[in-house]
Amino acid sequence: MARKQTLIVGDRLYTDILCGYHAGVETVLVLSGEATKEEAKAYEHQPDYIMSSVDELHEA
Repeated sequence: MARKQTLIVGDRLYTDILCGYHAGVETVLVLSGEATKEEAKAYEHQPDYIMSSVDELHEA
């Protein structure tokens, strides 16, 4: 699958978002799990999008 068609969605910065960063694909951090918005802003590898939940992602 092409990278342009891939999106990694996760609630952990150091696994999910980091994986997407290293894979060169867009990432979505959902705040319904482990990470907070404040932690995401301070993290060295920023997610491309931050959403409150998977439902919000689905609506988008």
